Amino acid sequence: MLAGILAGPVLFSTLAWGYTETRRLRVTHTQFIDESLPSSFDSYRLALIGGLHLKKIGTFEKRIQHILAENSPDILLVAGNIKPSHGADNQFVHGMLNEFLAPLQFPDGILAVRGYHDRKHFWDQIPEGAGYRLLSNSHFAIQRRQDCLAFVGIQSPHASHLDRGQNQLRESLRNCPPASYRIWLGQSPDMLRIAQGFPLNLIVAVDNLHHQVRIPGYGVLRRDSKVPAAWQCGWLQEGHLFLYLSPGAGTRGIPLRFFMRPEVAFIDLKKTAPQQQVPR
Repeated sequence: MLAGILAGPVLFSTLAWGYTETRRLRVTHTQFIDESLPSSFDSYRLALIGGLHLKKIGTFEKRIQHILAENSPDILLVAGNIKPSHGADNQFVHGMLNEFLAPLQFPDGILAVRGYHDRKHFWDQIPEGAGYRLLSNSHFAIQRRQDCLAFVGIQSPHASHLDRGQNQLRESLRNCPPASYRIWLGQSPDMLRIAQGFPLNLIVAVDNLHHQVRIPGYGVLRRDSKVPAAWQCGWLQEGHLFLYLSPGAGTRGIPLRFFMRPEVAFIDLKKTAPQQQVPR
């Protein structure tokens, strides 16, 4: 009897907390230090978002716009999952995406890759004049003097199928400037394992397919990802490669998050670590 009486308030409190967590947007500033980074791109700033699942441009989305604008990144990387569901109307969601991106201007533009929810030929129906470039088994190179920075994206939103992911990555790197510094943008932590042995310098990904619920002491609940459940968001390393994994900004399905706040991430590329000031 008592358990039944308490169950209702406990369930309500849990759901209220999970919904509140979806609005507690976290802004992450981090650095990736690599001596092989071309000097022309020292202090280059990446902005990373994904998992927007756009239904409207409301207060939350406008907060993201404001955060992106005030932090002055050199480029915006959008790691898929724009649609709120598989069946959402493509034309409507493209309208939302264009409205979201329209006020945002960055020196090197906006790059996007496909997401798991972006089905029904969503990315095959990009409106004319869209303010972004889609990376789909392709790359985008930025030249500064003699230096080159290249961003890579593959067609398959989930790279957990080893052969398919590697074949598409191989195609994406074809004709990529040989001396370029290469960053792979995507939507799965599996990318870190698939990329082993490929000429890449860094991987950045957003995965809110799995990273909306985290169980303390265990990790996130996974279904089709092949990586260990203990892999958390943030920096991950395997071999000589590093991956920055973000939990995304929006929510899929029921708007709930537990122990995994939404995020907008800024990654500053550094050639050397900042010198620490000597105390006086």
